[in-house]
Amino acid sequence: MDSPSSKTQLIAGCISLAMGLFAGAMIHLHPESLKAPAWVAYAAAGAFILAGISLLAGALRATWLQRWLGVLICLCLFSISAWVAFGPGARECTMSLGFMSRAASEIVCRGAFGSGAVLVALLLGLGLHRAVRSNSSKEPL
Repeated sequence: MDSPSSKTQLIAGCISLAMGLFAGAMIHLHPESLKAPAWVAYAAAGAFILAGISLLAGALRATWLQRWLGVLICLCLFSISAWVAFGPGARECTMSLGFMSRAASEIVCRGAFGSGAVLVALLLGLGLHRAVRSNSSKEPL
């Protein structure tokens, strides 16, 4: 599969960056609307910002920077899923299958996000391993 063109990466990077900055501004302007601690919402906005920067780095062919940004993106996503799964307080989730939607029990909610946290932690470990390994070798991975 061919990698996206630099122009495509620049456009997508700018869109992702703008979305993350917009979300961060809305979090700051309307914290009363949050159903989670502000840091959780900022971590989600930060993932978009980091993804945008990663796409911009890809357009510049800075693969080493993309690897480290991927680690940071995984860390943002891990922190969110871990908070939902293991954080204090009650959790309310909705699950949907096609056209049917209903409230999920707290155990289903926490279990689903806990499974996601484990998977993202594995990706985080793999990304960290690749980033460290690529810094110590001269060959790109």
